[in-house]
Amino acid sequence: MGNVMPLADLELESISGLPVAHLFGEIDRSNAAELGDRVASAIGDQSGGLVVDLSELAFLDSTGIRMLFGLAAQLNQRHQKLRVVVPDGSHLGEILDTVGLQQAAATDHTVGEAVAALTRTG
Repeated sequence: MGNVMPLADLELESISGLPVAHLFGEIDRSNAAELGDRVASAIGDQSGGLVVDLSELAFLDSTGIRMLFGLAAQLNQRHQKLRVVVPDGSHLGEILDTVGLQQAAATDHTVGEAVAALTRTG
């Protein structure tokens, strides 16, 4: 039967005092709201922002994209920033460029780049 990937999974960690949310699997209308809430709960008042790592994400539909815009808006209200990690040259990166995510959140190719950018800008 092969490997069955769970629809979506979330791993949270702190790097240099910043919350980093690693998302795995597939994000769609069945789980985007719950995942968005779980990611949002990781945002601390003292951090300069949030890194959302989509490097291992297999699928993201329009509700998942709206979740990213919602996280960016929530962080903006708190004077914090969202940085989204997508692999260089990935199809997902092209989609996020097409929908204009860069207007709400910067994208990086690695978690290290995203953390470095947030620690520079605070």
